[in-house]
Amino acid sequence: MRTGVVALAFGTPYSIYSNRLISSLASDIARESACGVFTQKEVEFDPDISVFRIDGDEVPTLRIAREAINWASEHGMDTLYVVAAEPHLWRVFRDLGAARREMGVDVTIEVCDEVYQEPKESWFCDDSTQRWTKTQKAWNRRERILKLMPFFIYKRIAS
Repeated sequence: MRTGVVALAFGTPYSIYSNRLISSLASDIARESACGVFTQKEVEFDPDISVFRIDGDEVPTLRIAREAINWASEHGMDTLYVVAAEPHLWRVFRDLGAARREMGVDVTIEVCDEVYQEPKESWFCDDSTQRWTKTQKAWNRRERILKLMPFFIYKRIAS
């Protein structure tokens, strides 16, 4: 069984609590499973972790999902462990599933259970430069729109 880790940032910059926690959880899995991590620039890792990064600033979740599924396919992976902020998980799973179907890739997607052990409010950081990850209220306002948006429209704006 070949595995990989997908670590998605929750806000910017890399130094905020949520991104440091994501890095820590993803690092633990990568070390235990001796596998690589697919991530973005807002999540930092120690040099002993094999890291594959998507290019760009504030990359949309769907684009990260597509690149992560492509990475898994190219490396013959059959399982991806997802490390993301709990409030972000519904969209991460939806987008990874859509990418998996688009590309016809058979890969199991599992969440890192430790994500659920973190209090929901701790994922939101006042020092984030992304306004929608500062407070749960700001996040919910944005996510409500994304949840109600037809997926074909979402795909056009999030690609």
